[in-house]
Amino acid sequence: MLTSAGVAAADEGTSSGTDTQASSNATRGGDDATTVKTAPKRDRRLGLKPHRDESETKPDATKPDATKPEADKPETDPDASDPDVEAPVVASPDPEPTTATDDPKTTGPTRKPVRSLFGGGKHRAPESDAVSDPASDPESDGVKAEPSVTEPTSESVTEPTSASVTEPVSEPAATSSEQRRSHFSAFATSVETDLGAQDGAMVMQLAAAEAPPVQTKSTLLDVLNTIGKKFYDFYTDTMQFFAGPVRTPFGSSVRVESSTLTIGGHKDVPADWYFPDTDSPAGLIYLQHGFLANASFYSSTAAYLAEKTDSIVVVPSLTWNPFDIDDYPLEWPSTGRAIAALFAGDRAALTASARAAGYDGVLPTRVVLAGHSAGGGLVAMVGRYMVETGNADDLAGLIMFDGVGTLSFLGQDIAAIPTSIPVYNIAAGPSSWNWYGDTNRKLNSVRPGMFTGVTFRDGSHADGMQTTAPIVQYFAYLAMGHSSPVDVLANKVLAAGWINDMLDGTHTDRLYNSGASAWSVVTGWWWDQLTSSSSRRVRTVTI
Repeated sequence: MLTSAGVAAADEGTSSGTDTQASSNATRGGDDATTVKTAPKRDRRLGLKPHRDESETKPDATKPDATKPEADKPETDPDASDPDVEAPVVASPDPEPTTATDDPKTTGPTRKPVRSLFGGGKHRAPESDAVSDPASDPESDGVKAEPSVTEPTSESVTEPTSASVTEPVSEPAATSSEQRRSHFSAFATSVETDLGAQDGAMVMQLAAAEAPPVQTKSTLLDVLNTIGKKFYDFYTDTMQFFAGPVRTPFGSSVRVESSTLTIGGHKDVPADWYFPDTDSPAGLIYLQHGFLANASFYSSTAAYLAEKTDSIVVVPSLTWNPFDIDDYPLEWPSTGRAIAALFAGDRAALTASARAAGYDGVLPTRVVLAGHSAGGGLVAMVGRYMVETGNADDLAGLIMFDGVGTLSFLGQDIAAIPTSIPVYNIAAGPSSWNWYGDTNRKLNSVRPGMFTGVTFRDGSHADGMQTTAPIVQYFAYLAMGHSSPVDVLANKVLAAGWINDMLDGTHTDRLYNSGASAWSVVTGWWWDQLTSSSSRRVRTVTI
């Protein structure tokens, strides 16, 4: 019987030992699962020890997939519960790879899988299927195989040899481009959930560095602004070269200094300050230049007003390029609001500019706004915004030297100023420079029946623009017409007289004759000088 059993076992071509070897090889990732067979039931009934058939064919480790082992159909085994009979181990068709340091003597058939650093993707080993249910597996003989590691015996454990141990078969290495795509995909997925991480910041920085710069198309306004700036800079630099450093007329007692004035909270513009020879100035005069001009064009006019009214005069230089909106050009609404804000509150910007010019006193509270040509239209706008912002209590009055409203709504600006605040215009005869008397018409329309100024029919648009630079004055006369000395003096006399009345709250009758000529104004002023010492400077000293 024993001989028959051995022959039967040899005829079957396998044994329980083969089962153990196949299970071990399958766990190591080989393809021996195709040779696994279940030992015949009669061998187990007779209590034969499993042995290995050395004639088994060596498994092919190059095959990527393992097929299910063939086995006889299970039969009812009354001795299945016998503890001496070992349950067959079901091999996984696609095992996980193991580490190279696993020891088969200590770890048994279960090995720790090697995980991908990125948690999946192309390089991850396939998951092992769960252990088959004995009830549904025809090869298990109805005995459920435990996945846990069992203590091996000396009879069942065989030392691994170079012929029996097979390394797990790995997939072909991915190309470098595939690896980069796989790694970047996993990395980008993590970045999406945590953009604040260091890796996320690195990706954002790399993306920003590789992104092409955004180039905006130039608009028509940008082109015009570029052309206007080039012309303005060239013209202003040329005129400033001919004008030289700012100075007062010969024999004047007024001191002039230059600094910068911040308007709009951020724009610094040049400003000339004229300080009278007194410790208690009567007021502050803001004098604004006109189109194609700057502060140096008015050095003689400003010095005369400062001396005859005992007032501090500030003359800022603004751009007259209408396309340069950011730099507060003449007569833009934003410029009017920015200048009106200079006289609000503690007047910090004005005080800082005066300090930079060497003035260490307190600026007077009473203010007179004056402007020539387009500068006259601008100060009318400033007066309007001072009224609208509730800051006109200290506004003594406005004076325009042949004022023009070019970009502003001059009529609306004047109409917004209360009639209790005087607005006067010293005009020349109608010409293209003053829009043919447009300002006088608007004043008469807004303030009918009121005194609004004097017109000198033979005067010139340059009468109120007097400088101490002969070459600059020559260019002004060349462009706008030559001014007679009488008309120039009449402009100064009327302006100084009106400012004195505004600051003192007085009324000098001879100064408010709308039909007066330049000669009558000048002779009346001379007579006053001869018969009485009633100049502003004498009254201030006696007080």
